[in-house]
Amino acid sequence: MDDRISTFILVIAGLTMLIGVLGAIAQNDIKRVLAYSTMSQIGYMFVGVGIGGYSAAMFHLMTHAFFKALLFMAAGSIIAAMANVQDIDRMKGFRKAMPFTAAMLIIGSLALAGFPGTSGWFSKDEIIDFAFFRGGMYAWMGALMLVGAFMTAIYSFRIVFRILPGPANAEATTLMETGHVVHPHGPPVNPATGAVEDTEVGYPGEDHHIAEQAPGMKIAMSVLGFFALFAGLLQIPGVDEVITKFLDPSFENSIYAGLHPTVSESWQGLAEGGVISIIGISFTYWLYRVKPDVPGMLQKRFSVLHKLFVNKWYGDEIIDFLIVRPVLAFGRFCSNTFERYVIDGATAITVSVEGSDQQLPATLVAKDTANDLALLQVTGVSDLTPATLGDSDATIVGDDVVAEDGPTIEDNVAVREEDGTVRAHLVPNRDAEEE
Repeated sequence: MDDRISTFILVIAGLTMLIGVLGAIAQNDIKRVLAYSTMSQIGYMFVGVGIGGYSAAMFHLMTHAFFKALLFMAAGSIIAAMANVQDIDRMKGFRKAMPFTAAMLIIGSLALAGFPGTSGWFSKDEIIDFAFFRGGMYAWMGALMLVGAFMTAIYSFRIVFRILPGPANAEATTLMETGHVVHPHGPPVNPATGAVEDTEVGYPGEDHHIAEQAPGMKIAMSVLGFFALFAGLLQIPGVDEVITKFLDPSFENSIYAGLHPTVSESWQGLAEGGVISIIGISFTYWLYRVKPDVPGMLQKRFSVLHKLFVNKWYGDEIIDFLIVRPVLAFGRFCSNTFERYVIDGATAITVSVEGSDQQLPATLVAKDTANDLALLQVTGVSDLTPATLGDSDATIVGDDVVAEDGPTIEDNVAVREEDGTVRAHLVPNRDAEEE
């Protein structure tokens, strides 16, 4: 791979990872947290591609599929129990109310945080190890990924420590006491904006299902949980290289095919990643269980940054300002001005009065290309009536239009267009002349 292409990929991947991890830390919507997490993990995968660690990138793609699917299913189970509420500020005490979902949420979060022994630990740290092995600018990217790994552990267990422990909220209490989930009151709303969400996409229907009461969900989550824990065993340094060997035929001609850290370097990297994961989880526990007032204080102190991260770095607003609005304005100009006065009005239109030399200006109102017809609004018809047209191909169209210099006329003039010239004839109002 050309170094310039590699550098470009690394820059985009690094920004993707950074924006994703900061967005996941700031959001309170559980699905948005997981969505930003996915964005961040995709950044890791593309870093792997950019540095030539193709098997490491594919390995993390595979393991991420297991633990992130598990986390989304666990989140969906909790959202169903919360009557479609997605705000983690309102979730508490679900460890006892939904023990199976809680266990799956913890397993998925451990793998996402890169906890030692899980699939995410083996796959994510393989990318980081390869970056340090390449050295130079790639080592800086490895350092950035370690920072990202620490922040990943924080937002992963921020969900766990806010949703599962503590006294049960109203929804969890209802579920424990009655065995039934609470049904929603009104449509689901976006917790960040209060806007009504689209119930056709991503929300439970009238029949709410939680994993504890749906065997299909329980089986699927159990399979995902198993692979979230043990899929990393496919690529243990010094033991097996299933993914690498699988991809060997595809990259046998790559200059990076023979590059890989030593077994000791790989295990050293895994140890460092495991320590960072444990520190991140412990720090999150201290923040949300020991000192629960600290996160609010930090949010107020760094309110500008928090607002920036919550609003997605104002990416939507920037795209709207730079792309959407200019395109819409250009479209309106084309529709209202260019098409009307240039395309349709390219030829000057006049209407002649039968029996005289008088020429009245006309404006093209509409054009029926299929039938080769034009609809005109004639100016200055105070003493004329469009009762008869001078050529046999013309017809009268019955729409009222107020002329600029005359009264309301009961009909507009529709005539055939010949060779790009619109031709029409109006007969003078004989009754008006006699008066």
